[in-house]
Amino acid sequence: MEIVSEASRSIDRVLKPALYAEADIPYFWRIETESGIVVHSHKLDPMKQVYVEQARLTDGILVPEPWEMDISLERITPRVR
Repeated sequence: MEIVSEASRSIDRVLKPALYAEADIPYFWRIETESGIVVHSHKLDPMKQVYVEQARLTDGILVPEPWEMDISLERITPRVR
């Protein structure tokens, strides 16, 4: 899971997913905080070695895998700078 910051935006969106896919890490999640919290859930396509977005979550995390989760995003507060 990566939390995107202004300084690491392209690394978190492009480079890290490519490196993680190359390492056969089955799931990759990216959290964006620019305009509220958005969680991008990805699963590795083992044949193509790229991540496929499974969900774009804005209200809560409700997913069956990699394990069942039900978390309200209201419980997650972005750090104030």
